[in-house]
Formats: sequence, C-alpha cells, structure tokens
Amino acid sequence: MPNSNAQRRSLAISRVDLLIGKAFSVVAMVSGLEMAANALPQASYLNPVAMWTAVGLILAVQLFNVWNFWFWRAATFGYLIHALLVLVLLLLWPLQVQPGIGVPEESRPWLWWATGIASMAMGWFIERWWAWVYVGAMPFLWVWVRAQHSGGYAAWEALLQDASYVLLFPSTIIAITQVLRAAANRVDLASELATVAAVDRAQTDARERERSRIDALVHDSVLTTLLVAANASTEEQAHAAVESAETAIAKLRAAANEEPVLETISVSAFFQALALAATRQDARIETHSSGASGRQLTSEVVAALTDATAQAIANSMQHAGRGSSRLLRLKASAREIKIVVKDDGVGFWPSRIPKNRLGLRMSIIDRVESVGGKVFIDSKPGHGASIVMEWQFDD
Repeated sequence: MPNSNAQRRSLAISRVDLLIGKAFSVVAMVSGLEMAANALPQASYLNPVAMWTAVGLILAVQLFNVWNFWFWRAATFGYLIHALLVLVLLLLWPLQVQPGIGVPEESRPWLWWATGIASMAMGWFIERWWAWVYVGAMPFLWVWVRAQHSGGYAAWEALLQDASYVLLFPSTIIAITQVLRAAANRVDLASELATVAAVDRAQTDARERERSRIDALVHDSVLTTLLVAANASTEEQAHAAVESAETAIAKLRAAANEEPVLETISVSAFFQALALAATRQDARIETHSSGASGRQLTSEVVAALTDATAQAIANSMQHAGRGSSRLLRLKASAREIKIVVKDDGVGFWPSRIPKNRLGLRMSIIDRVESVGGKVFIDSKPGHGASIVMEWQFDD
C-alpha cells in the first residue's frame, strides 16, 4: 500500500491498492462484528464503560474505512488509525478488567479478534520492512496481555499457539499483497516504456513525413527545371528555365542546411503519425480523422499531445477491462485541434480519482496544459470513458 511519505502511486498499483482497500474494509467490518460478539460474554469480567468504548471506537474506524474505500477518496490514514488504536487498547488492556477479576483461561480477551486485522492495516500503510516491525511486535504484545491475570494466565502452549497465529496470518496476507504490488509496479514500468516508445515513434514518423514532403517538393522543382530547360526553344522559355533553376538551387541550398529537428510539423502529418502510433500501441483501436490541414504545429505541441494521447490509450488498455474497444478521433478546425480517446469499458467516477494519480494527472492533464491546452474527462461506471484534449491555435 502507499507509504506514509505520500509518494505518488503508479496506475496499476493504485488500482491494486483500491481493490485491496475495499476488500480489507469489508473483511475488517465482519471481523469487528465477530469481535463485538465475543466481547459481549466478557462484559461481566470487564469495566463496561471501558470495554464498550473500546469496541465502539474500533467499529467506528472500521465503518469509516468502508465509507472511505467504497465511496470517498480511499485515503490511507484509516489504516494507521486502525492499527494504532488496537495497539493502544492492547497496552491498556489491564485497565479494562475489573479489579481482582480476570478473563477465564479458556476465554481469549476480545481484542484477540482485532490483532490480525490491525497488523494487516499497518502493513498496508507503510512500506516494506517497517511494516514487519509492527507485525513482529504484535505477538510479543499479545503474549504479554494473555500471560497476565487480567488476560487469563494462559499456559505456555496456548501462548505459543496464539503468538504463531498473530504472526503468521497477517504476515502471509501482507507478503501476498507486496508481491501483487511488485507485479503491478512492473506492469506500470512496462506501460511507461511502451508509452515512451510510442511517443518517440509518433514524433519520428511525423518528422519523416514532413521531411519526405519537403524532399518531394525539392525533387519536383529540380525535375520541372530540367524539363523546362530541355524544351526551351525561345528566349522567353530560356529565361523561364533560368528562373526555375534559380528557384530550385535556392531550395536545394535550404535543404542542405540539415537542421536536426524540424521546428514545425503540419497538422496533416501529425494526424497521420499519431494514428499510426496508436495502431502500433493497440492493434484493435479504431481511428478517425477530419479537418487535417497544412497548418503548422511546433514540435513542443506535437510532443505534448502525442505523449498525452499515448498515455490515455495506455490507461484505457490497463483499466477499461478485457474485451473493451477503443476509438481515437482526431479533428482539426481553423481554430483548434481536438483529440478524443474513447472506450466502452468499465468506466469510473472522475471526481474520485486520487489527486496523485500519475498517469492521468501528470502524463495527460499536466502535459496538455503545459502547452496551453485543456483536458476534459467524461466517464461513469458501466458507461466507458472519454478523454478529450483540446488545443487552440494562437491566431
């Protein structure tokens, strides 16, 4: 799960975190109800005010996590509150027991049903080895509680058995989760590399098409000059051949400058290259373009729009669901360029996207806005998603 330093989460990891958070909130709530059911028979041994206050606090945190992961921002501080609350209640366990009375040996203190869930919560809030500090400490704390008179004076065999369960069960779940997150991170890395490759291919294709167009113009000028010169039979035709030759030479000299990067690319070349890059990224994507023209775009604008489009397609391929289809619509007018990446997948609520969602925020919205464009998101669960990117010409 996300660490306490609030580092940005990648796309696949965010997806895994959300799904695990939803599952955890439901399982924790069920465990909390079981905990309350086991607390009820122990009410006669315990301070009722302290016991029901503790039970109520744990259930309140678990209810918050259900609401948080299913209907709100999926904020991870609910994990920390849960884990720290159980830790404090274990430390204060002797205060819950009425003086001179202890829990019978055959009855575990009701907090037993909260230990495993608390360890998992802490293991998902912080990263890697720090998680194991809490998980490793929990068995010792439980043995301390259970070995006291207030905890039932359990025999060593029972203490070892309980300690093993407190350690092994959450450790297994946390380890599986960390493996899933590592796999998700590899998926995101592969997607990022594919996106970068798609951007590079699109820019290269656009430049090559533009250079081919210029080379074709130069070739046609030279060929026209030779034909005019070969057929010149009058002074007027000879003069026309000279002017044509001067024009051709000027074009050849301009082409010989060998500028490494074209400063501008036509909308037509850009659309062709972007459609080609999209089909390389997703062979099943459907592309439509209209209004392509010879108007020029700077390489900065081309790079930003290409990068954002490739990322939008990558997001759809990752999250729209198996069997979903995509459409890339490219449209140019005298005033603006509009790019739409649409799918018929599972959809999502745009308002519930975490602010630190890397692929959407940085690689799409921020990228387009960096060159003066705008991004609009139209989606809801069960109705697919559309990412609309608009960029207007200055004049």
